[in-house]
Amino acid sequence: MRNLALAVCTVLSVLSLSGGILLGALLIMSPSGGGFFPNLGSVLGILVLGAGNLVSSICNGICWWFDQRPRWLGILTLVPGLPTLLFTGLVVMSGIAYIS
Repeated sequence: MRNLALAVCTVLSVLSLSGGILLGALLIMSPSGGGFFPNLGSVLGILVLGAGNLVSSICNGICWWFDQRPRWLGILTLVPGLPTLLFTGLVVMSGIAYIS
């Protein structure tokens, strides 16, 4: 039962991370310059990235708790921050360019 729980947490971690990055990037890159809610896609994209990272981090923490520490899990815990910083920087820079 423990091995099944660890396998489910590992798969859920990878799926939430990749799904969060993909959906977040698509929402951030979507054109939403005007309308009733300007730049709603960018804000939702950052929230989706954060939610995917949170679920992935919780699943990774469960795997670490049960002393199941594969080598790739350490890399997977560092990787979610990189796309989040990249896309957040992109949104901030586009906002600065829009203001100027």
